[in-house]
Amino acid sequence: MTIAAEHLTQLFDSDLPDPQLVVEAGEARVVSGSAGEQQGLVVASRADLLEESGGRAPSGEALDQLAARLDSAVTSMGG
Repeated sequence: MTIAAEHLTQLFDSDLPDPQLVVEAGEARVVSGSAGEQQGLVVASRADLLEESGGRAPSGEALDQLAARLDSAVTSMGG
């Protein structure tokens, strides 16, 4: 699995400006969206995921389901 719940927890808890979850060379990591340079395939930004979930970071099973959905999307794109 490329994207796990722990990656999303890092994204939601990040102190980086405009944090984004990216996949590069098969590894998921959280980077600053304001870095201005290409840092891999952007999977999602914290802002987008918070908007999608009504302003609150998901937890528990909802977090696991979100990770699985994002992982499936990345896998289908060849990431």
